[in-house]
Parts: sequence; C-alpha cells; structure tokens
Amino acid sequence: MAKRPTKRRPAPTPAPVPEIQPAALFRARLLGYLVGLLPLLALLLMFRQVLPSNVALAVVFIGFMASVWLQQRVRQRYPYDFSRRAEWWALGAYTVIVVAVTVAFLSLVR
Repeated sequence: MAKRPTKRRPAPTPAPVPEIQPAALFRARLLGYLVGLLPLLALLLMFRQVLPSNVALAVVFIGFMASVWLQQRVRQRYPYDFSRRAEWWALGAYTVIVVAVTVAFLSLVR
C-alpha cells in the first residue's frame, strides 16, 4: 500500500522588523564602543604605574567581560548597518572621545 504524502504547511511569514529609532541606535552603539575603552584605559594606567597591577588587571577582566556581553546584546537588538547615519555618528563620536583622551593623557605625562 502506497503511503500518502504528508501535507506541508507553508512557512510562516516572519514578523515585520520594527523601525529602529536613530537616537536609541546611537546611544546603544556608542555605549558598546565606550565600554570597550575601559580595559584599555586600565592597562594604560597600570603600565604608567598609576594603578596597582592587581587592581588594574581586575578592572581589565571585568571591563572585558562587560564589553563582550554588552556588544553581543547590542548586536542582537541592533544589527550593524552602516547605511544608517546613527552608526556613523556613534563611530565618529567614539573616535573624537579616543583622540581627546589620548591628547589629555599625553599632555599629563610630560
């Protein structure tokens, strides 16, 4: 006796992607970038002997783990799409902050 072919249901249509607010995208992406700056600053202060090494390494470890966790959460909610202007604004703001921190630190070293 021949088996009757099973009927397949059509695949459900995915829910429409909600519109992402540019301000929320900017804040989330910039925060993700800035949290990654914390371990780097702790290492810099440790090598300049401003922070004790055990404190600096603890800050580096905690900052690195927080950075990875936050970046994953932000990427799930807001996938990278550099066709959006807010992505570029966040990257530009982060670049300005990094340059400002570098200039301030180098002016204090001399």
